[in-house]
Amino acid sequence: MAIIYSKKQLIERVQKHMNNGFPDTDFKATANEILLYIDSALAFSIVGKAYEGAKVEGALVVPEAFYLTSLLPTVIQDQTTGYWTTTLPQPPLSLPLGYSISKMYMASTVDGVSQSIFPIKAKRVSYRMDMPLPSGVRYWIEGSKVFLAASEGQPLLGQNVYVTMASSRTNDVTDVMNVADDVLEQIFMSVVAKIKDRMGIPVDIVKDNLPAGNKSS
Repeated sequence: MAIIYSKKQLIERVQKHMNNGFPDTDFKATANEILLYIDSALAFSIVGKAYEGAKVEGALVVPEAFYLTSLLPTVIQDQTTGYWTTTLPQPPLSLPLGYSISKMYMASTVDGVSQSIFPIKAKRVSYRMDMPLPSGVRYWIEGSKVFLAASEGQPLLGQNVYVTMASSRTNDVTDVMNVADDVLEQIFMSVVAKIKDRMGIPVDIVKDNLPAGNKSS
């Protein structure tokens, strides 16, 4: 059976590593602080892996294991602008549109899955209405907020909106981490390094190829 990993297990691994396997009152980093380092290292690994793949393959590739699909909160209408809004699980990672968010769609038990909602860059919203629009629903992102609008102005009340995006966060530390084993090790080493740097923990440095010391008797 495959071994699964959760952020809780990774936190415990970091704590044991810093304590040399034993309880130690000198180690002050809390589980929440370690979790912040894990999320930061995971996001950095996702972006790094993606651009590493771009150099090798000639096209930007994000490992499938990083993608998570989420049902977004209830869509509501902004009374001032008339646009419909909801919220992402986290701000998109620093990847081009189409890779940070793979797809967004609506689905229900009655109608099934809709066509994908098509993305536009936030900076193009101001003049997009003056250009031809394909039939359907479009979205753009501002931070963690999603704005949606239908091509014919149809209401989106009661629609279930799903998003598939590269994610570095989980709602529960016991959730399975959808990462490859080699990336997990990179994250662990990154978190340990950040904690040592933050807490000023001494690190042994071994230098090879130094000349021999004084051997005279």
